[in-house]
Amino acid sequence: MSSGLRRLFACAVAIAPITWLACDRPRDVAPSGASAGVTDTPPSTVPAVTPASPVGTPIIEPSASPDEPTRVLDPRADEVLNAMSHLLASTPRFAFEAEEEFDEIPSGQPRLSLTNLRRVVIERPNRFAADVEGDSLNRSAWFDGRAFSLLDKSTNSYAIVPAPGSIDQAFDLLQENYGVSIPLVDLLYANPYAVLTETVTYSRYLGLHRAAGHLCHHLAFAQPTIEWQIWVDAGEQPLPRKMVITYVREPGEPQYTATITKWTLSPQVPETLFQFQAPDGAERVDADALVPRIPGTTAR
Repeated sequence: MSSGLRRLFACAVAIAPITWLACDRPRDVAPSGASAGVTDTPPSTVPAVTPASPVGTPIIEPSASPDEPTRVLDPRADEVLNAMSHLLASTPRFAFEAEEEFDEIPSGQPRLSLTNLRRVVIERPNRFAADVEGDSLNRSAWFDGRAFSLLDKSTNSYAIVPAPGSIDQAFDLLQENYGVSIPLVDLLYANPYAVLTETVTYSRYLGLHRAAGHLCHHLAFAQPTIEWQIWVDAGEQPLPRKMVITYVREPGEPQYTATITKWTLSPQVPETLFQFQAPDGAERVDADALVPRIPGTTAR
């Protein structure tokens, strides 16, 4: 398993538009008893999150060796992130839509800002479907517990990678064999908290700020190669509303931003949604043609 948020944006393998379930309902028209933008919300077991002040005493953990950095952690940031992760982990089925914006910095040329729209549907433990369309990609992906299927809509070509097992196992196989993953994939793992915090060296609770039209707990984290922020809904359901990642070791420190504009918890999902059907005239290609393999690895 790779380190933390490195999975999130390792590449743009993401992913024919999926019918957007119940999420076409405007965010400000929520059913009775539900938060705006959230439908069919389950668990009453989500921990309450009520950090009141952006000022507090961090926990300082000295490094175990000279090669490891000292960890400076804010317990309130940890509390909020843990509550968010608990909600996602305990929800067996959910869907979201995210607007992405990211920097492209060509050598010797001005910085470019590109955008995509990403939709994801997940059913634990072993099914998901996703698609992305925008400036850089036009792809869809499916996982049904047996294989990962990827369709490049711009070339009408597809690849199928055998991947029996859980969603976690499928993501790990793609990361380990191909060095790629679906953006925002860390939110889909069975234990998002463990994945997100795997190499965190710094965290801070920044207070209550707005994101995607919602009042949110604003958190900041740092890892060896990236700095990232996340805005977690301060309402009854601690859903992630926005993420920003800065690649501090890359030339120009490019950023990736994902604003999650729609959430549906426990959507009514048709069985066929997770089943890949090749479009008419589509050409099947080797997985390496769509998903470049890391040198020295072998297919499983």
